[in-house]
Amino acid sequence: MANEGDVRIDLRGDGRVILYKRDNLKDPVWQVRVRVPNSTGYKRITTKTSDQREAERFALNYYEELYIHVKTGGSIKSKTFKQVFAEWEKYVATMGHTRKGGSWEVDL
Repeated sequence: MANEGDVRIDLRGDGRVILYKRDNLKDPVWQVRVRVPNSTGYKRITTKTSDQREAERFALNYYEELYIHVKTGGSIKSKTFKQVFAEWEKYVATMGHTRKGGSWEVDL
């Protein structure tokens, strides 16, 4: 993540919200890496701005949103399409017949 010329700022002082800017890009914008307690991994996202104050505000707001999301039972990691499809497939198998008396199973 960090090269020799990159700028890194720890916004909270505890390593949970790291704002960084890659200097080797044509039009560098601030990026943020967020870690939330009671979750595994971290989330990286662009702030889409080169203004440091605006990026700091965005990063801290994003941290608060993720913190509340995890606190209410959510997760930082998104499910893949394959995982969601497998869950849907399992759900559909328990539904049985459709309203018009058809079946979810395909006869080929």
